[in-house]
Amino acid sequence: MKVLQIFRYSHWDTPKAEAKLLKLIPAKRVGDVEDIAKAAVWLACDNFDYVYGTTLFVDGGMTLYPDFTENG
Repeated sequence: MKVLQIFRYSHWDTPKAEAKLLKLIPAKRVGDVEDIAKAAVWLACDNFDYVYGTTLFVDGGMTLYPDFTENG
């Protein structure tokens, strides 16, 4: 499950559905396009030219949340 602000209104359009979703996100907010852009800028920065072969999760901490696999 990938959650971004651009999908928020089509998939999580009720307050109840949004509240359930936010329980799964440690950052307590739905991500937006700027969150992805910030990660891309970080990776493209010359200061980080020695970073190779890593996975960068831009998900508000959802992959670290233990109940994520069971949907809360």
